[in-house]
Amino acid sequence: MSQSPSTAAHDASSFQDTSEDCAICLCPLEDDDENEVIALGCGHRWHLACIKQQLEHGKPSHAKRLLFNGCQCAKCGSFCDHPKLEHMTRPTDDLREKVDELIVEQLRVDAPAGWRRNGSDRTALMDQGRRKYAFFLCSNCNEPYFGGTVECADQQEGELAPNDQLCVACSPQPQIVCQNPLQHRGHMTWKCRYCCRPSTFLCYGSVHFCDACHERNSHRVQQQQRIGRNSSNAPPLLEPIPCPGDSCTFPKPAGKTKHNNGTTSDCEQVYHCACCQSSDSQRSAANVQEPGSANLLVNTSGERGLALWQQLNRRSSWKVEQSAIPSGENVSTNFVSSYQWCVMAQRVDLQSLLRNPSLARVEASAKYMGRTDCPSVFRLEVIILDRSQRIIQRQSTPTLDAPPDYWERARLIVEPLENMSEIVLVVHGKDSRFWQGDFGSKVSECSIRILGGEEELNRQFLNRPQQSNGGGPQVGFPVGATATTIGEENRRLPERRQPPVAAEANRLYLDAILPLIFFLVLFWLASIFRSNRMVQLELDKCYK
Repeated sequence: MSQSPSTAAHDASSFQDTSEDCAICLCPLEDDDENEVIALGCGHRWHLACIKQQLEHGKPSHAKRLLFNGCQCAKCGSFCDHPKLEHMTRPTDDLREKVDELIVEQLRVDAPAGWRRNGSDRTALMDQGRRKYAFFLCSNCNEPYFGGTVECADQQEGELAPNDQLCVACSPQPQIVCQNPLQHRGHMTWKCRYCCRPSTFLCYGSVHFCDACHERNSHRVQQQQRIGRNSSNAPPLLEPIPCPGDSCTFPKPAGKTKHNNGTTSDCEQVYHCACCQSSDSQRSAANVQEPGSANLLVNTSGERGLALWQQLNRRSSWKVEQSAIPSGENVSTNFVSSYQWCVMAQRVDLQSLLRNPSLARVEASAKYMGRTDCPSVFRLEVIILDRSQRIIQRQSTPTLDAPPDYWERARLIVEPLENMSEIVLVVHGKDSRFWQGDFGSKVSECSIRILGGEEELNRQFLNRPQQSNGGGPQVGFPVGATATTIGEENRRLPERRQPPVAAEANRLYLDAILPLIFFLVLFWLASIFRSNRMVQLELDKCYK
């Protein structure tokens, strides 16, 4: 474990400690048979017995977060180094190296851009990580593990219970859904200990919190710090939110109808692992489709940029990125949203494809995913239009929490509807922490299909669309079309196809601008009132 500049060791060859007394026992530094004196690698002198006592007292503990202060020279902060202390310092040195590896692993998640830069930036990030991150010692395997931030760990009340001193490899919860918890620890979605929502914080070594429960606990801790922990008026432990049972959509433990929410370690649960067979089976289940036609949309995953997708929010638009976790075998890109609602739409003219669109049963779907470091949300919507471009039906999913690092499919079914002529797929997404940049929900494999068997589809379609070689369907465009040619073709479409999407854009624009205008008018009126009031006061002074 490399030392930070503030704790850099002195060069023993050029430094001479002139102290006459031991700074631990305050007795004279006289080298005799009873009190042997040694000089550490930094050059500072101590009684051998005193420094051994310090190292023994400062050994890492299972009950608190890992601290290495007891292994350092009290005068300069350098780590103790001497041949006669090697049997005591070697285990700690090994432990510090393992903690450094965990810091690097966490920094790759929290600060990927900074970590990719070499040199002094990495050194500064490591120093920051040592000050920020808290690590604990597993009571089962004696290996260090990441347990949140120092700020939360130092608020821990009392010592950790034995059941709360387990790393992810020794904890029983991950074993249920993951085949290799140690290697997959960065790809698991844990349940909040106090409610059913997925967690976004890890505190106190092994307590998982969602955003809301973490905020509640922060208020409780702040109140406790103000009145004192020993006060009779100290706030109680954080109150759990009961699971609603059947209406709760999150995975429940095997054989149970409700989640166990509370203060004990048995209230912890792992919902998903993005790397192992359990999540693979979930993704396979998400990919199961009813019999139906090929996808009627074009550019379904951003393989052609944003071509054919109309951006409905003028302030923030979807972007395209290379997929870190592809949603399918032939998919290498996906759409990604930002900190404001990103909304885009693509339409399909059913009247030009089907003999009688009113008899069609239509499926609209899209795969969505979030990040592990920034929660995000997603919503799928479909708009049904008649021949006069009037909206005759709208359907929407609830606002869904995007699962971190694995894909799920949102799906809407439009039953046969009289006068149905066109369908518009609208995709909404944003992050939940208002982070600058593209950290919002990701979308891939957007789809509109006509459901039914082979014979039924052949009867419905005027000209049955086929799946393209590149994995993306082609409806009305050649297989080799580029984004430019598609854009030109789209501009030649009849003007009657644009009003619903344009109206949606205008509605979003008005929703954003009207509150701002209202606020400016109020501010203007308040300024006039204040100005008149000041004039009146001046006049009163003049006529007194």
